[in-house]
Amino acid sequence: MLLVGSLGVALLWANFAPHSYHVVISAHVGSVLSLPHLGTAEGWINDVLMVVFFLAVGLEVGHERRHGALAENRSAVSPVLAALGGMAVAAMSYFLVALSWHGDATVVSGWGIPMATDIAFALGGLQLLGARVPTALRVFVLALAVADDVFSVIALGITSAQAIAGWWALASVVVILSVIFLRRKVMARWPYLVATALLWFTMAKTGVEPILAGAIVGALVPTTEQHGHASTSTRLLRPVAFVASAVVLPLFVLANAGVELSTSAFHHTNTSAVVVALLVARTAGKVVGIVATVYVLHSTGVLRLGNGITMGNLIGASLLCGVGFTVPLLYAGVAFAHHEDLFAAAQLGLLLASLIGLVGGLLVLVFAARRTKPTIT
Repeated sequence: MLLVGSLGVALLWANFAPHSYHVVISAHVGSVLSLPHLGTAEGWINDVLMVVFFLAVGLEVGHERRHGALAENRSAVSPVLAALGGMAVAAMSYFLVALSWHGDATVVSGWGIPMATDIAFALGGLQLLGARVPTALRVFVLALAVADDVFSVIALGITSAQAIAGWWALASVVVILSVIFLRRKVMARWPYLVATALLWFTMAKTGVEPILAGAIVGALVPTTEQHGHASTSTRLLRPVAFVASAVVLPLFVLANAGVELSTSAFHHTNTSAVVVALLVARTAGKVVGIVATVYVLHSTGVLRLGNGITMGNLIGASLLCGVGFTVPLLYAGVAFAHHEDLFAAAQLGLLLASLIGLVGGLLVLVFAARRTKPTIT
């Protein structure tokens, strides 16, 4: 509800008082640490605060891999492969539509925008249906969304990196190795928060997407209980997840989802190409990629899903995986860094695709819940 509220405020503010919206979002707050992209409020939200969100993602991955739904290898591999299938077909769909729409090279470079699933929005959509959604499907979507986000940020880091600064890259490796050493002996929480900050800084200096530091450190935090007490991962996840959900994500949506609703995006070939390509990629490519991957792997006996998952509710969940802004907007901000019109078109395309995915996904899930079909096991 916080995210929906933030989205509503961003849309109203950007459409009824666009000047003040852009003044606040682009307000100069001073650059520090010789990192010029931190000069604005939007830069701090996207490049600093979002590391908290990815730290929560990494902690969740580590916990599920050790104790939860991803503990068994076959159960862990299934959503990861489905995520890769959804990402590949979504990216290919965008590329082909943008290319056929006569979009230029800059438009085509946004192929990575539709790949990621927004964890909060996808799980929030499932939560609206309560008991109509089987637990196994929730876990599957959670794991798929986490894999989507992590792989998408890795792709963003690789494609957006300019000249890699060698010494800073070496420093990043040293920090990661230090965390691996720490996890064997240190159960306190603060050293891992310090390590996250250090890795963020070294990765920012390296030229690689720095918010990935949160996911890396989070996945390495110890998940083993000590003397009957909760693990370091569990104790750290609670406050980090709260801050990410209550503060970071609402601020991110507020700063990035302020779309000025108009038909101007369809007046030019390049901007209309971005909107249409994102619509096709998020509402069709994503669904086809996930469902086709699951079907093929299930048919060959490779895939194993929990009880209660049918092809019907899998299609509905796949539509919900097309909802969201978080990582897609981060990718759009990099791909269209010097093209405000294309970034605005990406915002509009993601908004329309999210509305279609949310309504369509909920309708399909409700319909699937009323029918009895054999489950995929």
